[in-house]
Amino acid sequence: MAPEESSVGKEVNRVEGHAKVTGSALYSADFHFPNLAYAALVQSEIPNGRVEAESLRTSAERASRAPGVLFVLTPLNCPPLNVLSRDLTFDLPLERRPPLSDLSVQHVGQHLAMVVANSPENATDGVSLFSLEYVEAAPQLSAEEVLSQPVPADEKNGQIRHGSYLPDHFVKLTEEKLQDHRGPAEASPSTFQVDSTYTTPVNAHYPIELASTIAFWEEGKLTVHDSTRWIAGERKALAGYLGIPEADIRILSPLVGGAFGSKSFLWMHVALTAVAARELQRPVKLVLTRDQMFSSTGHRPRTKQRIQLSAFEGGLIEGSEHHTLTETSTVAHFCEPAGLSTRFLYHSPRLAVSHQVARINAPTPCFMRGPGEAPGLFALESAMDELAYSAGMDPVQLRVLNHADIDQTNGKTWSTKHLLECYEQGRKKFGWEKRTMAPRSMTRDGVQIGWGMATATYPGRRMPAGCRVITNVERGVEFASATHEVGNGVRTVMSQVAADACGLPMERVSFASGDSFFPDAPYSGASQTTATVGSAVYKAAMEWQQRVKQLVISDAASPFHSHDPAALTITAGVVHSADGFSVGLWELLRTFDTTTVEHALTFDVQSDAGDQEKFAFQSFGAHFCEVEVDEEIGRATVTKWVAVFDCGRVLNPKLARNQIMGGITFGLGMALLEQVPYDAKTSLLIGEYYLPTHADRPDFDISFIDKPDYALDPIGVRGIGEIGACGVPAAIANAIFHATGKRLRDLPIMLEQLMKPFPESTPHMEAV
Repeated sequence: MAPEESSVGKEVNRVEGHAKVTGSALYSADFHFPNLAYAALVQSEIPNGRVEAESLRTSAERASRAPGVLFVLTPLNCPPLNVLSRDLTFDLPLERRPPLSDLSVQHVGQHLAMVVANSPENATDGVSLFSLEYVEAAPQLSAEEVLSQPVPADEKNGQIRHGSYLPDHFVKLTEEKLQDHRGPAEASPSTFQVDSTYTTPVNAHYPIELASTIAFWEEGKLTVHDSTRWIAGERKALAGYLGIPEADIRILSPLVGGAFGSKSFLWMHVALTAVAARELQRPVKLVLTRDQMFSSTGHRPRTKQRIQLSAFEGGLIEGSEHHTLTETSTVAHFCEPAGLSTRFLYHSPRLAVSHQVARINAPTPCFMRGPGEAPGLFALESAMDELAYSAGMDPVQLRVLNHADIDQTNGKTWSTKHLLECYEQGRKKFGWEKRTMAPRSMTRDGVQIGWGMATATYPGRRMPAGCRVITNVERGVEFASATHEVGNGVRTVMSQVAADACGLPMERVSFASGDSFFPDAPYSGASQTTATVGSAVYKAAMEWQQRVKQLVISDAASPFHSHDPAALTITAGVVHSADGFSVGLWELLRTFDTTTVEHALTFDVQSDAGDQEKFAFQSFGAHFCEVEVDEEIGRATVTKWVAVFDCGRVLNPKLARNQIMGGITFGLGMALLEQVPYDAKTSLLIGEYYLPTHADRPDFDISFIDKPDYALDPIGVRGIGEIGACGVPAAIANAIFHATGKRLRDLPIMLEQLMKPFPESTPHMEAV
């Protein structure tokens, strides 16, 4: 298709945008069914122990007599649920212990009962009638406590586990080693060294859309409307818990109002809603409260990271060490893989990376935007800034010097890598050459000015996926896959890819998602959806075009009868022959038998993961930012941001920039605002969870190298959903150091840290 006729590369508006801004878009909680009942949860208020059975029984009886209450589900009457298979739990954050399967309490916010009523208000009132008594046990609420105290025995055949462990790899990605080393065990004598510890707090995903579920049964088959971003995985997990075939479960998730990782897996409230619906034999809806989201749908766990860098005269790195201590729950596995990027990002002949996970009495953590890279690059990129100052080098110069031409973890060459171009374009756009090296040397209007930078990186990933094509001669072509629209514009870019590959205008193409009856696709996460589902859509569209050509050459009445299909082209919905003859495709198809046409042009395809053996696949970028620090009131304001990214081909520049802007804002929240406030002794939530708003938005200048990576997939893309947040907290922390001379290694960077008096002997300040 000629460039002027192409949909890919254009700034196309979101296809569902009008529905969203007018309020007609339907999310999971927006659906209504006759005889719908409403559920509310009873949650624990202690971090460890067990609930007294008698108090649970009397509370349930009291609630069951309340107005409108239809059913109360507790561990005392919950039908037995199966334990999930090891494949779903040993390296994924799915809980080993089924919900309501015993009276033990493993964390604050654990579900202890569900009240179902004829209205949300009556369900909530029923919950308020619960008065539970506990036999409390001493909790372990931090990694330090786990490591310093005796390890209790595991319980329930390993469903509940204690102590700490050293995980081998990150989720199913066995090549992403969490324990890794190369080169000699001991460091060589070096000129410059950094040995620093960095901490990150518990972060919450805080999506706009609350987690919500509607479940109902018909003739023994279960349908679930859920705000999920892995309908195929949720169906498998539900089938495991309930002991029914996957084919008897349908998951629907038409639109997801944000997730950032919190909706990537089946959470316990979904299984309980399905159980309640089966017991009542009527539809049941549950919408979590905002407070319940903190304890029921995952979080980013705390990390304590030690970085050791050693470099020779001139700044060439000799060795890197990155050791992470993090946390998970007692009932599920998860490791925040903070050290993965350190394995390959910079030249380092000697490497040691480790991860230790402590099982604490807290809810199960899970993926959060930029899992591993977001907190890990805060530590690594802050340490690189420290090394640059130790060596007296410009921070960009140090990174250029230590640029790695291959993936040092396996010796593979990069499929494509344009990180050096990101540095060069970013520094020019930002005006980096005007930066003075000395901390506290730049001011403006009486406040300190700091300029900082950091590298961004995130893996390029692709998995198998399926796509269905349904053709209607009057309406056009629908492509469908069991993927998800999580607000990233997947329906839009898939329509663009399909339109170009079919040779059709976008108005004749649509893309449907969010239904487990569509061909399977993986979870929408890890920046893989465009490469993964896009490959299936592209394959399906190319197959559709070939089938069209066979139709138009096979029909005796067609003007292209007996033509060579290779000599025909389809562009903008018009069929062209090599001799210059053209006919509108849809007008031509309407002359054929409609049933024959639609049958021939309705089919499924399956795309594999491609050949990922020869190359290493990684996206890269560079962040440059300006921060104003008013030390009198302890305020840090990010005022300017320049970012350049190498993420393969850009399908839709508007949506791509939008994704990066969201990621940077996400990272800004990590750096300056976000931490889940809780009482350290009781683990109960206190205070507020602060998020960045429009007032915190800097001036953005975001651009892309925009060079395709056809080694990963046929459309040349790598994902952009995660990388925008990666490196952002470090760039801000480095800018704050440049502004104030304070090396702040604990997130978030708070008012108290910024107001702490600085020694009076300071370098000369220059106005900017």
